[in-house]
Formats: sequence, structure tokens, C-alpha cells
Amino acid sequence: MTGVGHLGYGPDMAQTSDVAVSEVRVTTTSGAVVVRSEPDLHAVISTGRSAAVDGSTVTIDARSSKAEVRVPEGTDLVIGTSSGRVEVRGRVGSVAVVTTSGKVSVEHAVSADIRTRSGKVDVDVVTGECRIIGGSGRVKVDRCGSAHVTTDSGRITLGGVHGIVHAHCTSGRIDVTMVTAGDVDAETVSGRIAIAMPVGTNVRVDTPPNATVAMSGEYDCVVTARSGSGRVSVK
Repeated sequence: MTGVGHLGYGPDMAQTSDVAVSEVRVTTTSGAVVVRSEPDLHAVISTGRSAAVDGSTVTIDARSSKAEVRVPEGTDLVIGTSSGRVEVRGRVGSVAVVTTSGKVSVEHAVSADIRTRSGKVDVDVVTGECRIIGGSGRVKVDRCGSAHVTTDSGRITLGGVHGIVHAHCTSGRIDVTMVTAGDVDAETVSGRIAIAMPVGTNVRVDTPPNATVAMSGEYDCVVTARSGSGRVSVK
């Protein structure tokens, strides 16, 4: 893809051009961050915001305003904001988000590392590792490779998982749906845990006595599930 080299400015946008772009960094103290990838785009376009170039990295500082950025498909993103929602649309590379509050949503990424103190996290697809550290607010991932999710409170829902799972929360329900056999480590102080494995998977289960799964001979994966108060179900 092409992207950086010099900056061309119009009345309401800054655009990079001429050199390949590998990473875009967006920061704002408050206000939303909206990033959209486009398959036929060959530049980084920041509406109403200037962009600084350092090699193949573009940095956009929106200060205390909303940031709207268009990037080529597959671009890596690093996003930081104190408050306001973060929205990533289209197919991107790796995504790293640090925010204090506000909803975070990611449509399609190669990998994701999301850290927030409060606010919901919604992820459609992460083909590789999905790592989320949250405070309060639910976490929902529709499809991912491996998943590492930790929250203080709020429900954790992980669907279509292809790798290993670590899911831990202080209070809230944990739901995990595996599409391939993989190890699962799930723990909540209060709340139900429900884990679904593919049909025919031979699972070794290490859980309290109220979870029963037949196991004979060798096993495909290990499930460790613990809840201080709440039912544990492994199917």
C-alpha cells in the first residue's frame, strides 16, 4: 500500500502520500475516535486533524476533539483516549486501544489488545489473539483465535474461539463457545460459567462437583472452571 511522505492539506482534511504506511497512532484527551479502513485507499486521511509522519508511522493528535480517520486496509492501529467511544470499522491489522471510559468496538482485526476502566467492549472478528483488560462493563467477542479476558464486573461472552481461553472476572457471568478443542481457564467470584465444546470432544474437566462431564481414556483439552457462587456447566 502507499501512504506517507509528505502531507497535503485541504480545507477539512490532512492526507498522507508517497511512502508505505505500516502503523497509525491516534490520540485524544476526550471525544470519540472513529477509524475506518478502505481496501482501495492509498493514503491516511484525517478529517480536520493534522498528521505527523515518522518513517512508516503516522501520528494524529486530536487533542480534546473527535478524531475521524480513514486508513488503507490492513493498517496497524494504536489508539489512546481518556473518554469517548472508540470505533474501528473494516479490516485492519493489529489494534491496541487504551481508554479510561467509553464503548470500544472493533469490526475485523488480525489481533487486538484493548484496555479500559469502564465501558462495553464489542469485537466482531479477531483472527489471532484477542486480549482485553476491563474494569466495569460487559465484554463480547463474536469470533477469535485465542482469548485472554479479565474484568472487574460485567458479563464475558466469547464465541467462535479457535484457540485457548483465559477468562476471569470478579462478578459476572462467563459464556465460552469453542469451535475447536482448546484449553479453557475460566473463573468468577460470583456468576455462572457456561462452556460449550464441539460435539465429540473428549474433555478433562477440573471444576467443582456440580459440573459433571464424562471422561474416559485420553482427552483433547482441559477445562478449569471455578465460580464462588454460581453454576458451572461444561457441554
